[in-house]
Amino acid sequence: MKTNEKKGVLKIYVGESDRVYSKPLYEEIVFEARKARIAGATVYKGIMSYGASHSIHTLKIFALSSDMPVIIEIIDTREKLKEFATQANALMDESKKGGLITLQDIEVLRYEKGQKYKS
Repeated sequence: MKTNEKKGVLKIYVGESDRVYSKPLYEEIVFEARKARIAGATVYKGIMSYGASHSIHTLKIFALSSDMPVIIEIIDTREKLKEFATQANALMDESKKGGLITLQDIEVLRYEKGQKYKS
């Protein structure tokens, strides 16, 4: 990731139980991001949510749904992220589940390999 290009964060919101090609959707998106040589990705699990369906998703025992939200946060140049968003959209379409994708501008202050990864 070059320092003079505009950076962004692509956030993809899906359900923990959403699947594509017999794998968790969030996992497939991260592996595809790595194949696309995206700078980095992290998956977070939420504890409560609602979205377009307005159904509440929570860990509580008597809740209607326990399909917890998962947020995939992917950071790189805006150009690479916009290109990758089409792949993520295709995977989400294939899963036949709902979701949300956002793209925001960010300022990267540091991006460097740790000592254990340096040769």
